[in-house]
Amino acid sequence: MMNMDAFKEQLKILDRHGPSFMNNAMREEAFLRIGEFFETTIREGQPFDLAKNPNPVWEIIEARLLKALDEIDQPAADARTITLWQMYNAGVILRQGGVVFGVDVIPMLRTYGWAEPEGLTERIADRLDFLLVTHHHPDHYDRALVRACLDRDKPVALPEHLATEWPGRPTLRAISGGWATTWRDIRITARNAFHVWRDSMADVPLVYYELTLPGEYTLLFSGDADYTKAFEKTPEQPVHLLLLPWRNPNATFEDGHERQTHRTIDAVQMVCDHIQPAQILFEHYAELEHVYGAFPASYDMAVSLRQALQTPADWLFWGESVTLTP
Repeated sequence: MMNMDAFKEQLKILDRHGPSFMNNAMREEAFLRIGEFFETTIREGQPFDLAKNPNPVWEIIEARLLKALDEIDQPAADARTITLWQMYNAGVILRQGGVVFGVDVIPMLRTYGWAEPEGLTERIADRLDFLLVTHHHPDHYDRALVRACLDRDKPVALPEHLATEWPGRPTLRAISGGWATTWRDIRITARNAFHVWRDSMADVPLVYYELTLPGEYTLLFSGDADYTKAFEKTPEQPVHLLLLPWRNPNATFEDGHERQTHRTIDAVQMVCDHIQPAQILFEHYAELEHVYGAFPASYDMAVSLRQALQTPADWLFWGESVTLTP
């Protein structure tokens, strides 16, 4: 079993070997060891059980997220540069020039009653120019952050059924598939999708977002969309970065499932062939509450996918950033 010092050492390795959308043996091994650390230390009854308050594992992650916010607060050196920060779980904050926006941003994991750093949610809301949310699950939709953004008259896009929670808010946008707008010179299109492991769109209403930034750089943010079903982009629009959720989109691709007919790589290759992204960013790995509930961290899956794909791919630990270029 890895101890806390070993965990910290793996994070230092990540800091020395940043994301590059290429195979990196040092970085991959560090992720595998971090996954092992989570699986053997944070579950119920283990040394750093997430129910412990305060929690030493979260304190380390929190420090990395706060450092990311310090970086986001700094003015961009070049107005054309696009920087993406991986916040907790699948949430991302992006900055291009003076514009900062977030998708599925979660200030912190709130399940276990840990104390929030004073003013954290408000600080994020102050910095964001707008916020997009894909669906209602609490690892993607943080009500406190939505409230803080709306209180500051910041635009927030929510699926239609979530928007009913916020009546009378002038900067709230209730959206469904086909919704499109431009905020701060960023073209945004929303589409409906199946949530992973759901047979009906109505089970978990979800939208995913296509965003085209100045300079015609386009991201497709999936949230928890099943990217093998009803998953599209604007015709003829190149997608520079496709953000995909963890593990398998449905039983067809899940090893050992009675309905399995294909492999994980088949699902990812399917969306690569259809969307033809220049790069892929894998999301949602090792979300702590999922690991607490006995899911694997799944970094081994990310490693094997990248090694099998021709499309350049990567994934980030919380608080890391990457510079995006067409």
